[in-house]
Amino acid sequence: MKLFAIGVGGSGAKCLEAVVHLHTLGLFDQEGSPSTELGVLFVEPDRQSALLQRSQTALNRTLDLREALDGVTHHFCHAGGLKDYGVWNPVEESMAGQGSLTMARIYAKETLQHRSPELGGLLNCLFTEEEQRLDLNEGFRGRPAIGSALMSAIELKHSKTWNAFLGDVRQAAKGGEAVRLHMFGSMFGGTGASGVPTVGRLLRNWLHQEGIRSAPLNASLLLPYFNFKDHGTEDTGLHAEAGNFQLNTGAALQYLSQSGDRDFDQVYLLGSDAKAAYDFSIGGVSQANGAHLVEFLAALGLRNSLGSTTGDWAAYTLSRHDRDTVNWSDLPDSAFTQRVLGRGARLAAVWRNNISLDLQNADGQSLGRFYVGAPWATRFYSSNGEEVRRLGSRKDKDTRLAADQWAEALLTWLKQLCSSTGGALEQNLLDPAQLDLQQRHLESLDDLVRSSDGATTRKRATDVEALKIKLDNRRTPGFNPEGTAGLLDTLWKLCDQP
Repeated sequence: MKLFAIGVGGSGAKCLEAVVHLHTLGLFDQEGSPSTELGVLFVEPDRQSALLQRSQTALNRTLDLREALDGVTHHFCHAGGLKDYGVWNPVEESMAGQGSLTMARIYAKETLQHRSPELGGLLNCLFTEEEQRLDLNEGFRGRPAIGSALMSAIELKHSKTWNAFLGDVRQAAKGGEAVRLHMFGSMFGGTGASGVPTVGRLLRNWLHQEGIRSAPLNASLLLPYFNFKDHGTEDTGLHAEAGNFQLNTGAALQYLSQSGDRDFDQVYLLGSDAKAAYDFSIGGVSQANGAHLVEFLAALGLRNSLGSTTGDWAAYTLSRHDRDTVNWSDLPDSAFTQRVLGRGARLAAVWRNNISLDLQNADGQSLGRFYVGAPWATRFYSSNGEEVRRLGSRKDKDTRLAADQWAEALLTWLKQLCSSTGGALEQNLLDPAQLDLQQRHLESLDDLVRSSDGATTRKRATDVEALKIKLDNRRTPGFNPEGTAGLLDTLWKLCDQP
């Protein structure tokens, strides 16, 4: 199966961050089917968006790890291919190198007023002078009407970014492969509220033109799930205001109620009554909102859609069993989701905060002496005459660095995920304190994954030293790769706890 995921705006980018991590952990693989391939594309007019950059960092670190492992592993990071289609910036697409872009330029206001004063007057009725003068390189500032007006005038197939994306969709669908397209974005901001319906309609039209009927187009749409701690001032200029979130959401949902069934096969609506509180920002590098549980649930919508077929008609609801907490049992396909996310958390924590620290200590000392304290290492690393004081080759050291950076990205995402559900809501999924990046050796994984009822999991020994003993005694039958790839693959199996 091939998945094509599109993240629109800042919240859409954060959803893609979740999708990339979950794909690496194997959450989208279907039992008895070949590994699922994933392609991701960002839609964002704000090139300086910290949310976009963070999501791209997670994507790039995952791609680096996959390249470093070079397809050697049989279990870890063995999900299907991952492809980055880049960022489509509709503002740059419209500017064509002509400098800044405003609504007044899009509609050639001066010419319009001269040729048709009535239409010029209509433009003034629809957009304020400040909105008409807004430099769109800075995003749409919580004004969906501006984004819709801009994006609806662009033909996707004429864009270099979209051309590569649509070409792969066409090739996969017409080649008989199972294909899913899934969009992510908020309904209460500017870019998402304007871009998801508009781009969704453009994609649906393209699918019809191509005669592609077997590729469902679905969407995870985010309803308000955070507020700002403070607000802008008169000097801030146009900016997203929390007071407009409900208004924007209502307008977007009204459009979807009238036209959504023609544009999307399935729609997932996700929000939260327990709002996270983020620092106020107009966008750019200052908009550094942490990952949120709602974005994780939006990514689970993609997993849910994989078992559906076009023509299915059903409505499902998702809610918490307990008003004040969220547990594993509240999540879709809870047992599998807990197993996959728990295994990923264990691997990242034990690698970054223990095994990797051991390997760093080995560099520059006698390997014989190191092996005495870490006999498990002899199962994966060997030295030759030229590398008496270095553990593994230079290439393998690069693989260790890639694994470190991937683990740091995953732990940071998980930490934010479990720390930003709002003061009125407690999460009982993972222990945030166990997800910190540390320079001291982690000794136990006991408290990392909580059970479905919120208690910590202690059903089996998760002492790291016991894990190392298993490393020394266990290799995957019929599969004995050397170095970091083999070590990671074996750890991945040992961290799996059904």
